[in-house]
Amino acid sequence: MAKTHEFNMFVTHKQHKAPLNPFGDGLTHWRAAELALQRPWFLVSISQPDSIDDDSFRVSRTILVSNIADVEGLAQMEVTSQLQLDSVFIVTPGHFNGTSQWKMEPLRAVWRAEEPSEVGQLADIYETAEGVTYADSMLATPVKRLRKKVLHRTFPLQQ
Repeated sequence: MAKTHEFNMFVTHKQHKAPLNPFGDGLTHWRAAELALQRPWFLVSISQPDSIDDDSFRVSRTILVSNIADVEGLAQMEVTSQLQLDSVFIVTPGHFNGTSQWKMEPLRAVWRAEEPSEVGQLADIYETAEGVTYADSMLATPVKRLRKKVLHRTFPLQQ
């Protein structure tokens, strides 16, 4: 099976580094990050218990993720840890979503499909909560021309 493509999306600049870290957690905090590419990326909401013994209080976190493989990695962590994937949003640039601006939509599913002209070359199809589909194809193949579409993963939708 061919590997799906990965991209590094987020660029940080020293002048955007937060001067203070109010949490003292050893992490680097940033006031801004730049998008390196005009490609889709993902906003993922997760939650986990505040302590190992008590699941009644959950801590929520929001993560910016540059590729679907890393989103799927977070989803896989649900199986082996107490992390819960609450929602996934896809953020698409205008040329990808058919408008002139960036758009954020709840992501319902990812499908895998074969390129019609390149044996073994896979493309991802992102399906939003509204049923809109976007092809993430290295060959710029539209969704309708991709072959052998297989549901790869579904994601929870916030109510």
